[in-house]
Amino acid sequence: MKKIWRISLWAIVAAMAFVLALVATAYFAMRASLPQLSGEVSGGGFKSAVSAARDAQGTVTITAKDTFDAMRALGFVHAQERFFEMDLTRRSAAGELSALFGAATIKVDEGKRAHRLRARMIAKWPALATQDRALLTTYTEGVNAGLASLGARPWQYFLLRATPEPWREIDSLLVIGEMYYMLQSRSIEDRLNEALLKRQIGDRLFDWLEPAGGVWDAALDGSVMASPPLPGADLLNTRKGDAKTLNADAAPPFDDTRALIGSNNWAIGGALSSHGGAIFANDMHLGIGVPNIWFRSQFNIGDAGSARRSVGVTLPGAPGLIAGSNGRIAWGFTNGYGQWFDWVEIGADSPLRQSLKTTPETIAVHGGASVEINVRETAFGPILRTIGNNDYALSWTLYRDGGVNGGAGRIMDANTIDDAIAVAQQSGSPHQNLVVVDNKGSIAWTIMGRIPAYAEGVRRGTFTTAEALPTTWLSADKYPIIKNPAEHRLWTANNRQLGGEGGNIIGDGGFDLGARGAQIRDRLREQTVYDEQKLYALQLDNESRFLKRWATLAINTASAKANDKTTALAAQLKTWNGRADIDQSGHRIARAFRQQVQDELWKSWLAAAAGGRPIAMGSARQLDPDGRFEYAAWAALEARAAHLLPQPFSSWDDFLAAKMANVFDDLTKANASISDATWGKRNSSNIRHPFTRAMPFLSRFLDMPKAPQAGDNHMPMVAAPTFGASERMVVSPGKEELGIFVMPGGQSGHILSPFYGAGHDDWARGKPGKLLAGETRHTLRFLP
Repeated sequence: MKKIWRISLWAIVAAMAFVLALVATAYFAMRASLPQLSGEVSGGGFKSAVSAARDAQGTVTITAKDTFDAMRALGFVHAQERFFEMDLTRRSAAGELSALFGAATIKVDEGKRAHRLRARMIAKWPALATQDRALLTTYTEGVNAGLASLGARPWQYFLLRATPEPWREIDSLLVIGEMYYMLQSRSIEDRLNEALLKRQIGDRLFDWLEPAGGVWDAALDGSVMASPPLPGADLLNTRKGDAKTLNADAAPPFDDTRALIGSNNWAIGGALSSHGGAIFANDMHLGIGVPNIWFRSQFNIGDAGSARRSVGVTLPGAPGLIAGSNGRIAWGFTNGYGQWFDWVEIGADSPLRQSLKTTPETIAVHGGASVEINVRETAFGPILRTIGNNDYALSWTLYRDGGVNGGAGRIMDANTIDDAIAVAQQSGSPHQNLVVVDNKGSIAWTIMGRIPAYAEGVRRGTFTTAEALPTTWLSADKYPIIKNPAEHRLWTANNRQLGGEGGNIIGDGGFDLGARGAQIRDRLREQTVYDEQKLYALQLDNESRFLKRWATLAINTASAKANDKTTALAAQLKTWNGRADIDQSGHRIARAFRQQVQDELWKSWLAAAAGGRPIAMGSARQLDPDGRFEYAAWAALEARAAHLLPQPFSSWDDFLAAKMANVFDDLTKANASISDATWGKRNSSNIRHPFTRAMPFLSRFLDMPKAPQAGDNHMPMVAAPTFGASERMVVSPGKEELGIFVMPGGQSGHILSPFYGAGHDDWARGKPGKLLAGETRHTLRFLP
């Protein structure tokens, strides 16, 4: 026995030693891949000496004599801190993730490969402006130098048993393409479904179910769209026949975690600021991960003593400052949600079929056999959907010559608002609401990105013929622009910006309801003097003004139909503080009540409109109404018309009480009592590293700490578990020392870096940080 015991003991010791050796090897390999923070680098192609300093949060400050050397250094730093994330971005855009992750991402790649974006960007490269190509080449050389200078491949590739491939100039164009996908793909899917829906139920019902606007609009020009009239029983009657349900596949279930729309920016002119300078605020909302999408950067470019300082955020994978301030102007964005694309229907007998081209595409799969797909294309874009005998081809600004270029990076060199607007009009980038202010107190809004020139504007809910597709870009004199409005205030929140001709030029790609924009507008009108701290406080405004009428409706329903469930909900709503605070159940109840009511109305009305038949749609997210369904739902609740009441309810009070009961049942499933169902329990942050989706055991090491968070949609502080402000910035150009900046997810992608997760806690707690870089902790010098 003793001999067996000794053998077993030695086997255990040997196994432990082997595991320890593996852990040690992995640890030292990971340490070897850490970015170089100090010392000297030579032979990188620099024309003059350049330095890259880091502060405690990892903000990089690049000091160089010219922009090309600065962007070369930026590429070096991006590669060392974020190459893996850059690689994911380019692979996602091109449909090449499976070459890294294997069979798990084949379906994702098939969807992306249909756009053939790498081939498109290669074809468009020669047409880019000489300066843009030169800057992308310089940045690319910096990226590859930074990657090569690491002591080992980035740690993520060690786990994946893969080798990183060099960066190419085209890859930076793919990064811009991925931003197009991120910001416009949902609009593209929804607009196809709208056109199919409109054809099946007719114009009048479509306008009722998918209203374009109403009293919440908060447009910059003050325009308000009239809501469609209540449909009569001859047009829509839920009491006729068996119209109470749709088929199970078509009907969306109750879900209070639907994807949100977010991003805010606003500006006040010098006449309203405490120091006489215009102040700009921006919080761009995106899906949040680890590390954050943005990279904190500061530049000092020029000769010593006269260098221009620029500060803000860069996007790893692309040169230039995305949003920030350069001392003369400050700028930033929200998603524009115009219609920057067209769907063209190709029938069985369409002459377009004679010119269709089929291109084979090969998807490489790590550890498996390659997958072959065929992409069918028209001259203007690929066929992405087939429904029955019809094909549907997409024409998208992304595909057009000039739709992608490096022009957006030039905004950091702008001296005036007019310079910035000129850059915006020539920028090949996803279309954004650009708000820009200058150091003289002026403010302006326009659309960033090249706009196709339509003969008669863009019509919502329609297909476009190939002959009607625009062939030219909108001229500079036609661009929608607002400069120095009389009230010295500008705001955008993904809502409709303009009416009239400007609205026709932009189109409607799925604007948000406008309640958030209205709350920002109204807040900005509450005072006549603002400073940076007040505007930052507005970014954290989580008052639930929009839901208060729904809370009142629920309380009144409980009075009319009192029972244990309605009374319990009403009691919580009566004590609600009116905010989306983490300790409040009232916000969660009002929100869930609205969702339950609107889901039932949507399903019932759509079933009645279609005569109980299934609605043919073009994607899995086929029947999800957008925020503007609020207009139709609320009008029906006010009118209480019998022909719009869902079956089998005999009165509107019965219907609303049943929906309240559903809310009570749903919220008490996982909570001891209704008062225990707080908003913080529902809205806990879940900010994760890409690896932990497949390897959840790594969560404690890679993910940001989970925490309940205030905020929700339809208010300035948009917040959801995986979605929210990807940065918060407030700045007056020329007064950057007063500027405020925070961002989630951290600066570095390396788990052993001192900057992994840096700054996240400040963001989570709403603590304002400094925009300018702090005290230098490390300095890396590049020698010519």
